[in-house]
Amino acid sequence: MRSIRKQVLMWVMGFLALTLLIMLSISYLKALHEIEEIFDAELAQTARLIGQLVMADAQGNGLSSTVSVPLDESNKYRYEKFISYQVWHGDELLLKSSYAPEEALSTVAGFRDVSYGDQRWRVFGLHIADSEYRVYTSEDTVAREELSWYFAVQSLGVMFWAFPLFALIVAVTVERGLRPLRRLSAEVGSRDIHQLAPVTGDHIPEELVPLVDALNALLARLDAAISRERRFAADASHELRTPLSAIRLHSQLALRAGSMEESRQFLEKLIHGVDQSTYMVEQLLALARLSPENGTVALEKTDLVDLCQTLIEQLSEAAAEKGIGVAREYAASELARVNSNHHLLRTILRNLLDNAIRYSPPGSQIQCNIIQDGGETIISIQDNGPGIPDDQLQQVTERFVRLAGQDIQGCGLGLSIVSQAAKCIGARLILKNRADGQSGLIASVVLPG
Repeated sequence: MRSIRKQVLMWVMGFLALTLLIMLSISYLKALHEIEEIFDAELAQTARLIGQLVMADAQGNGLSSTVSVPLDESNKYRYEKFISYQVWHGDELLLKSSYAPEEALSTVAGFRDVSYGDQRWRVFGLHIADSEYRVYTSEDTVAREELSWYFAVQSLGVMFWAFPLFALIVAVTVERGLRPLRRLSAEVGSRDIHQLAPVTGDHIPEELVPLVDALNALLARLDAAISRERRFAADASHELRTPLSAIRLHSQLALRAGSMEESRQFLEKLIHGVDQSTYMVEQLLALARLSPENGTVALEKTDLVDLCQTLIEQLSEAAAEKGIGVAREYAASELARVNSNHHLLRTILRNLLDNAIRYSPPGSQIQCNIIQDGGETIISIQDNGPGIPDDQLQQVTERFVRLAGQDIQGCGLGLSIVSQAAKCIGARLILKNRADGQSGLIASVVLPG
């Protein structure tokens, strides 16, 4: 399991260490550059001072013999340089320090690095204008290297004490920053299935608001699902109790019947109760499979004409018993196959056709139309039944809702199943009463393009 705290600390510490190294490296390089500039300036200044003294002496007495000036090392200070020098007049060496060699330190004016003996030297050449005098000053690089090493050690020392301090500050900051997440986790973890109220509080930081909003939306959906299933279980048990009680009663009456004819009548009622219970259980199972919590459905190319014709043939016996005709109005050649779920479309159309047959009076006509309007496909089923009062058109899609005063067998789940299945495939269910002066209902399903 990956830890946000460890990842944040790892990345921040890594970038902090890298930043400190880069800053210290830049500071060290700049310090080295400044040291070189200062030492070079001193070296050039020494050469110019010697040159001025040489020119002053030459104008007075003249320099004609080589002089070697000894260097006293007894009182040498820290970072004091060994400075050597030479004074040349043409090709003749006039003056030099004790550490300076007999040959010329350089042949050009300006700075250069040379090596003689076991030392590296920095040399500055000064060619005095309008004369043959040349002054060369040099110094060993020991002081420069010692000072550079001192700056390097000091820089590393700063990093060694600064990095743990910064690391401690970062760790404390990250720990404090994660406290709201820990409190949120503790609050959610302490809840049970009965505590589905939204998570609220002023302690929630701005960065956690999207997470809390998504969590509250999930809790709301979970609460709605649990409430819906509780209501479903209560309604289902209530609706099943009636046919099961009737089955038990008819079974007892059949056992007590005094004749075969009377027993046959009770057994027929028993079979009718079993059929009614079976139909209700099938509808309940279909509705349970259409729960929004079951996820998205797979879509496929579906031939609506073929599907409608198959369902009409399957329900033709029930329609024929009541003398109901089913008229179809669609042209197969003009209808494109829709991208939908075949099983859910079949469930929708079967329930709508079954309702139309159940509620239409004997000898009436049912109209099944399929049209394409722009990018949408509309399936409408029109019957000659009693219709639905306008103020109840929205209520009839709820579970176990049946209109008062109806004696048609049913369980009040058909339109609820149709409505839920339509939502699953992104379709719309539209219910309206006929407007041509006849009684009846038009149930339309609008499929998206």
